[in-house]
Amino acid sequence: MGIEQLAYLWTAIFPLTVLIYYFFRKKFTEKPVSSTLFWEEVMKETKVSPYLQHLQRNALFYLQMLALLLFVFALLNPYYKTKAIAGEQIIWIVDTSASMLAGEDQSLFDQHKEEMEQLTLQLSGKPLTLITTGEQPTVVLRNETDENVIRKAIQSLKVTYEHEQMPKTLDFTQTLFSDQTTTIFLFTDQIDRQDLPVQESVNWVVKGGPAEITNVSINRFGAAKTESGISAIVQIVNNSKEESVGTVAIQEVDGESVVSQQDFTITPGETVTYSFKELPDVDALTAVLDVKDDYLEDNTVSILLQQNVSEVFVDASLHELVRKAFEAMDFPVSTVPTEQISSVRDEAIIVTNQTELLTNGQNVLLIGRNDESSSEISGDISVSENGLFSFALPKDVYVSELYPPFEGYETIASVGEHPFIQVSPEGNIAVLSDVQMTDWPLHPSFPLFLWSAREELSTGGNYIGTFSPNEQRPLAIATAENDGWDIYSLAGEHISTISDGGKFKAPETPGLYMIRSDDEEKRFSVALQQSEKELLPGSSFRIGDASGESIEETVNRSIVPILLLVILLVMAAEWEVQRRRGFTN
Repeated sequence: MGIEQLAYLWTAIFPLTVLIYYFFRKKFTEKPVSSTLFWEEVMKETKVSPYLQHLQRNALFYLQMLALLLFVFALLNPYYKTKAIAGEQIIWIVDTSASMLAGEDQSLFDQHKEEMEQLTLQLSGKPLTLITTGEQPTVVLRNETDENVIRKAIQSLKVTYEHEQMPKTLDFTQTLFSDQTTTIFLFTDQIDRQDLPVQESVNWVVKGGPAEITNVSINRFGAAKTESGISAIVQIVNNSKEESVGTVAIQEVDGESVVSQQDFTITPGETVTYSFKELPDVDALTAVLDVKDDYLEDNTVSILLQQNVSEVFVDASLHELVRKAFEAMDFPVSTVPTEQISSVRDEAIIVTNQTELLTNGQNVLLIGRNDESSSEISGDISVSENGLFSFALPKDVYVSELYPPFEGYETIASVGEHPFIQVSPEGNIAVLSDVQMTDWPLHPSFPLFLWSAREELSTGGNYIGTFSPNEQRPLAIATAENDGWDIYSLAGEHISTISDGGKFKAPETPGLYMIRSDDEEKRFSVALQQSEKELLPGSSFRIGDASGESIEETVNRSIVPILLLVILLVMAAEWEVQRRRGFTN
């Protein structure tokens, strides 16, 4: 303990002055005594408790002297020495990926939160910046010094399941560096020393995971509908150093009905594949591992059995701008001669003008017609609300000729009163004009329409794809007439709402979900990223000046706030003593 402002010692003259004043004050008070009847009893009480009566008579004096002495002591700015985190600026980076949930008795994420709680006591008023990882690193706190606010922020941290994107987070953290000495705590499971940006006056303290983790995971899970039912394949990987024994079960989505299961024994580092045939015809399945390991998040995988194709075959007779538009969007595109386009496999997307393919059960985007002649038309384009126009409307597009429309098809765009774009009951899309008859390819809305058409055809209309946790992706869905689309779990739990003009963001927890709007419903799945299934041995280490024996430094913590509180209590006691004696006496 010590004092910093010794120069204020001269203020001790104030309590000394009060003390001298009490020496010269009147020592006795004359009191008339009407009788000496009880004099002997009074004198006995005085002799029995002389110190207590002295304290009662001089309580105000002692309280005043104590308050003055405490005030003088506070002016000297006393302090006591304590340990604190080294550095003028403190930054905490918290990994919130799914792998942080690994742990035998307690998850690594909870262990790190407890460490942060303890480190809060060592901040000593230094500013703290708290950052969480992810596709978009988030600053939870910025230069915060209030310990209560820091503790609440730590308690509110949770795992977001998405990949940590550590390089992006580290690049973002470097933008917060200043000329001050900075100590960065990185709470993660595993990172290489070489991945950390080493700079002068920057100390890194990495809090990693355990050196060994037992983990058996579902690496792949797929299923397809066949004539004899559903066939499924489950690939299991043992990433630990010990042999594991367990059971893999195929369940329906409700998690209660087990349709098939198989016992397995897997050696360290081994990858095994199990097949399941003639499963019940359902729309969704879940694979579950029952095995003793330290990481449960990759032991369950759910899938929707929906058609989801990606390859596009373009008829060679169409204008080359159609093929170039698909290639510009990085889609796998193949050009097929006209006489061979009908032999393309059913699960692909066909872009052609041959109308006979519309009835073959294939996924067709028809541009023009080979069975009719076109006629000249004029007028402005009008469109109805449809997911194909979610990103751009074909406005200001000139169309010179159109082919006759298809009966029984829904018209979603017209030129004047003439149908321009139609959708068949099976979901095929027909553009009733050749590319040469319009200037649409010169507008940005043309490739965006092809992108939306490809998405619509590849998902069969009621399945919008598979997403990673918290992934944001543009979707070809029309804006609803009400407040938007609502995201629900398959159990009916409301997750979030996509309002008008809002972006689609997948839920953070892996599983099966759906979006609803009025009477329309589309399904999708959220799957754990493959990188979050591969747990590597972790370690804790230090880089920079903090790489020595200690990351702490000795700091002086003032006790003036405590003294001021005591002074206030003493002054309150003085006021109470004065009130009882009377302010005029």
